[in-house]
Amino acid sequence: MRHALLIALVALAALVPALAGTPSAAAAPGDAALARADALSAQWGRCAGARPAHRALAQARRTTAPRPRVLRARAAVRSWTEVARACSRPVAQPVVIP
Repeated sequence: MRHALLIALVALAALVPALAGTPSAAAAPGDAALARADALSAQWGRCAGARPAHRALAQARRTTAPRPRVLRARAAVRSWTEVARACSRPVAQPVVIP
């Protein structure tokens, strides 16, 4: 009886740290694209043409189904990339001639 109890305690001592160190759940699909879109949003969010990109990003965040979430997150990245491209173009400034 003591021998069985000792084996059970040793097994439990070996098993508890293994269970405590289990990694957390895997990242949800589309999280990498959403993170990239968030970074672009933080950088270019105040640009004049950013409103549609904000809407696309918000829609991607609200989506819970895996496949549509990935597709909408990629669309948000494309939208923010276009905003960054449009807003980083140089703007011609008026020249004042005295």
